[in-house]
Amino acid sequence: MTHEEALNLLFPVRLTGVHAKDTAREGAALDDVQISAERLLTEMFPDVAHSLLSDWERICALIPDADAPLQARRNAVLKKLREIGGLSRSYFIDLAASYGWIIAIDELLPFMAGWGRCGDPLYEEQVRWIWRVNVSGQAAYSFRAGSSVAGERLSWWTPNIELETLLEELKPAHTVVIFNYA
Repeated sequence: MTHEEALNLLFPVRLTGVHAKDTAREGAALDDVQISAERLLTEMFPDVAHSLLSDWERICALIPDADAPLQARRNAVLKKLREIGGLSRSYFIDLAASYGWIIAIDELLPFMAGWGRCGDPLYEEQVRWIWRVNVSGQAAYSFRAGSSVAGERLSWWTPNIELETLLEELKPAHTVVIFNYA
């Protein structure tokens, strides 16, 4: 039943002329509102969102690539919404693995009497707030005599901006992350 038919049922007599045109226009407007509401009901879920996907990305603080496919954008929103957080090494390793990166994390500790052994690195006390993320599978280039030229960097790699941004956003605020590309 259309909204026009429902509106006509509210009147005790059959409407004609201008009144019939008014109920037809109001019924069509109510039909459009119902269609819009049904679309909004499906758009409220990010896994099927289309026209409101940019709003989901804004809420999740995501900036998609210009050529990112729709499904990749939806998956990024879902991953962001499903993040539960954590402070353990395993949380960050699993988080990176869910995005396709293989990492290992080293927590640097200062040398302490009774704990440290001969040959352990000697770090200062402030190093306890630093953790090193070792990213494997990354192409790293080192300066080599005969292969490199004067003025080049001693080491170079393509920084993984997405991984670095993700871990910088989620790390505890009082810590510092160092990235090591092996």
